[in-house]
Amino acid sequence: MKTNNPIKLGVSLYSYQEAIWRGELDLEGALTAVAGCGAEGVELFGEAFLPQFPHIPDEFLYKWHYMLDNLGLEPVCYEHFSDRRFWKDPNRFLSDDDVYNVTVGYLKSAKKLGCKFIRLSHDGHNGVYMLGNGKHEQTVVNAQIFERLLPVAAELGVQMALEVHAPGLLDDGGNDDFLEAIERTGIRNGGGLMLDFSGCYRDMTPMQEDSYVKAGAKRDIVQYLREMSRKAYTYDGNNDVDWDEVEAKIKEMGAGSVELGILNGTGRGGMSGGLRKRLTSPPSVIKEYASKLIYVHGKMHWINEDCTSDEMDYPRHLQALKDGGYKGYISSEFEGQRSVPHTLNEVEFVRRQHVLMRQCLGY
Repeated sequence: MKTNNPIKLGVSLYSYQEAIWRGELDLEGALTAVAGCGAEGVELFGEAFLPQFPHIPDEFLYKWHYMLDNLGLEPVCYEHFSDRRFWKDPNRFLSDDDVYNVTVGYLKSAKKLGCKFIRLSHDGHNGVYMLGNGKHEQTVVNAQIFERLLPVAAELGVQMALEVHAPGLLDDGGNDDFLEAIERTGIRNGGGLMLDFSGCYRDMTPMQEDSYVKAGAKRDIVQYLREMSRKAYTYDGNNDVDWDEVEAKIKEMGAGSVELGILNGTGRGGMSGGLRKRLTSPPSVIKEYASKLIYVHGKMHWINEDCTSDEMDYPRHLQALKDGGYKGYISSEFEGQRSVPHTLNEVEFVRRQHVLMRQCLGY
């Protein structure tokens, strides 16, 4: 269903990962689900669907383009996992030249598939150099490799979308080298930043709440902490929260190590920074960077039955994208099935998110 909307909605087939793995959805079924939620575009990850990955035989291309045309879908992005750890030997890593060559292959594959983007990640998932002290020495996708790839991407007409994923944020400085490479070369049609909604979260999911209760937390305390988190990270002018007062209150309620860990980022309940220092981008930052974005991942773990979200403030963040001048795709990326395998309907959660996003965008 193609439209002239400046912000278009798509789906990453990664959203259906469990149904695909269990054999409940094949490529045709997954694409039908995408079209069924009213999306315009689709993101493919080759490891799951290409029988001869990373090679793309002509037979697959015929089938791919036929199904897209038949369903009225546009190919948008090709997932790129440039793991340095391609070998059985866990201590052997691809060199920078190897990663460059692998990524050129992905760019060429995206061209064949008709995709406008490949997704790059800072850490390439498990593909990092590791020092003896356990710290990361160098991430997979670095600005030097990115700069070498810019003219290749521009010539092929496929942009490299560098994913800004939590705990990374748009304005934390971690993307500056990439933006400088684009400015230095002047090749602005070779790549750019890609926002992942994980950097916009304000609340945990019901599954996380359940996991903390299972770990020993009192549900009423976890629910109170969720309420305070939503208040603090909903940027409506009424988001002042005194975390010291919150800590005193939960102690009065009988908080133990798990509940205090949720708040402070320590112990069994620890999360990155804790609720006190949750890493999230306010709508003002999203608006500031919106015109620099070339792609957006609509990461989500839960959408309520009434198509609302506690996890993220969709109305304000999507309005910020609109006001900042973003023009491009938001592709759903559902990952809630990881928390409670075999129990969540992935197709239904994507559908709910699209209802919510269309309401926020006025479609």
